[in-house]
Amino acid sequence: MKRLHALQYLRAIAALLVVYSHATMQVPAWKELLPYTGAYGVDIFFIISGFIMVYITKPNATPMNFLVNRARRVVPLYWFFTLLMALILFFLPSVFKTGEFSWLTLVQSLFFIPHYSLQNPDFVWPIVAPGWSLNYEMYFYILFAVSLLFAQQFRVAFITVAITVVWAIFTAMDSSVAIPRFLSDPAVFEFVAGMLLALAWKRGVTLSSTAGWVLVIAGFVIVSVAPTDIHHWLRISLPSFLIVFGFLYIQVPVSRFGLMLGDSSYALYLSHIFVLGALRAIVPDNLPATPMYAWGFIIVSLIITTLVGIVVHFLVDNWLLREERLSLFQGREHAARRL
Repeated sequence: MKRLHALQYLRAIAALLVVYSHATMQVPAWKELLPYTGAYGVDIFFIISGFIMVYITKPNATPMNFLVNRARRVVPLYWFFTLLMALILFFLPSVFKTGEFSWLTLVQSLFFIPHYSLQNPDFVWPIVAPGWSLNYEMYFYILFAVSLLFAQQFRVAFITVAITVVWAIFTAMDSSVAIPRFLSDPAVFEFVAGMLLALAWKRGVTLSSTAGWVLVIAGFVIVSVAPTDIHHWLRISLPSFLIVFGFLYIQVPVSRFGLMLGDSSYALYLSHIFVLGALRAIVPDNLPATPMYAWGFIIVSLIITTLVGIVVHFLVDNWLLREERLSLFQGREHAARRL
């Protein structure tokens, strides 16, 4: 467990990558001046999630306890921002250029049911757009909970087979339907990759810190230069896997600030679109389309979204989880579960 603080840093990095990718799209005049990258931060999250679930789950865990614990960690803050977005869309629809409210989409969003977005009909998004990744997380949690009915040595195999069968069935179906399109995305196998990493870790597979750094650097280089027309797994999943793999073994000092950023990454991930929307609204229309202004907006966006994420983590997320922090998350178990 002493090495897992590096994964906390990686969670913060992954969240900031997502923020960057969304910040580049806020001002159309600056969009062409900024390299679009960073969306793979979500893929890193998926691999970390697969790793952590295998790493922290005890052999005698029950499906119900597992689902309750994961719901307690994920649902409260997501519902907070989903209801906040619903209120904005209902009472102040002009705040968003394509804002539209629907009771059906609100219910689907709250209960993690994949559906096409009213604002962006080409995407299977809830009303808080980053929540699409939580739909995958919930899918994975359900399969993981079912796997707890099996002996420990068969759990990863069961989830792998289940994900593969569902993916194969839905790949053959009409991709215009939201749920088949959603579950036929190859990103679902990133959870499997994370679980396999956890099995290797628990069985004593070791690498030197130097080898870990090589994997991390190779992963970031590949994801930065890979052509966009190659398969998702080669362009995104494989380098993301290498990054997570490497971060398990690199030797980095323990930083309270870095750990705090990792703890705040979930709040940052959910809150940043609200902050970016506000920043976009206050940017003057007459600013010149130059790299200086474009990068200045990115830097300001990263700083402010990070600060807001920290505030949301301490004042909202921790408040929503106060009973959980007092009872279930103590000491070393707390540190592991926060991942």
